[in-house]
Formats: sequence, structure tokens, C-alpha cells
Amino acid sequence: MQSFPDHSFSEIAENAEYSRKYTIGDSEYTALTDVFGDRSPLHVDEGYAIRSGFNERVMHGAILQGFLSHFIGCHFPGKRSLILSVSVDYRLPNYLGDEIEILARVRQKVETGKVVVLGLKFNNLTTGKLSASGKILVSIRDE
Repeated sequence: MQSFPDHSFSEIAENAEYSRKYTIGDSEYTALTDVFGDRSPLHVDEGYAIRSGFNERVMHGAILQGFLSHFIGCHFPGKRSLILSVSVDYRLPNYLGDEIEILARVRQKVETGKVVVLGLKFNNLTTGKLSASGKILVSIRDE
């Protein structure tokens, strides 16, 4: 059985930062395309994407959301987490093979409901640019 981080509400400090790296691989791209059926030409047709001004096929924004779900549930805060809301602003496209670092900073702790507000950055380490940013509200359940 896999072991998950277990950050309790009381041990989480405001302004603390947590990060993890992910790579947009064939498996993530194929799984999202197959499961959800989003075959927009921007995502699946290299020629169309290039004619539209991009370097190659643009990866689905939902891949970042998948990485974020993994980050919250399996990295920080961990197994006690329940996502309440997510807001992501996409700034630049991501491409197959890009390495993405999710950086989360604890902006606020709300005692009522044991909620943490995290500021998010999705740094594209391949390009050295910010791909997306946003915030997420996460409830930290008692064990």
C-alpha cells in the first residue's frame, strides 16, 4: 500500500512553499484524449497547430489540472485533502515533453472549516516561463 504525506491543518504554516515536478508525457496526453475525447485540431493536428501560430500540438490545460490533483492529494497537503475550488489562469501553451513545476504557497489558513488557500504557479522548466497561475482552496480533514 502506498504511503501518502499527512499534513495536519495545525502543522501547515502560512507562507510555506511546496513544489513538485511533472513531465507532460505521451501517457498523460493519450489518456486525456482517449478518456475525454477532446480531439480539437489544436491538440491533435501538428500542422493545424503550427498554422495557428504554435510550435506544435498544444497540450490540454486539463493535464495541468490532473497534475494539480495529484499534487494536492499525494504530495501537499496530502491524504487529508479535499479540494473545494480551483482557479487557474493559463498564460502560455505547454507542449509534449515539457517539464512543469507546480509551486504552491500557503497564502492563508481559515480556522473555520480548516481550509488552506494556496497560491499556485505552474512553471514550465523547459521554456523557463510561467505557464499558468491561480489559487486553490483545500479543506484539511481530521483523521
